[in-house]
Amino acid sequence: MSMKSFYHHDLKSDGSTPIDERVRRENTLISRIHEGDEQAFEELYRHYFPLLANYLMHFVHSRRVAEDLIHNVFFKIWENRTGIEANGKLRAYLYTAVRNQAFKYLRDENKHNHSQLSDHLDLIISNTSSDSELEYNEFRQAVQRAITSMPERRRLIFQMHREDKLTYREIAEILDLSIKTVENQMSRSLKFLASRLSRFMDS
Repeated sequence: MSMKSFYHHDLKSDGSTPIDERVRRENTLISRIHEGDEQAFEELYRHYFPLLANYLMHFVHSRRVAEDLIHNVFFKIWENRTGIEANGKLRAYLYTAVRNQAFKYLRDENKHNHSQLSDHLDLIISNTSSDSELEYNEFRQAVQRAITSMPERRRLIFQMHREDKLTYREIAEILDLSIKTVENQMSRSLKFLASRLSRFMDS
């Protein structure tokens, strides 16, 4: 079966593949990859490469770097192919893996700033007493501690939206969640952060 027929049969009106059908087809590919089927691996690679490359451009702003990072991820997948599980989470795994590669690259290059905040937090910052650099640094550290203390999925959604600048729809598609779930998690994140940082607000 060709790459085009494998992934582009039974498309929805917007051109995307229904999630259940995509998962079924990817699980079939994974089973073949387990057996060392290079053609199945190539089909998976060719399908996801342009999607992942476009995603990584949000971070590295270099097509060459994005391609290198994706190659690294797929090389590791092939090396550890027998450990990949056909559990319907391949898409989320790939996006998370390349995202982690991008963060590692940016940390090494000293180009990434993890302290980007939402507009909501910027409002808190504007109302925060910053008479000294020490107080401001303390506030920034409190922000980071609060984000780190969030439940894993909520923290990931928050970072994907506020740091990676992805829309709720993009996050929902990547993580196989409903848009409503993403919205609820973001709302809880912002309420949590506002509560944790309230002591910095001017009285």
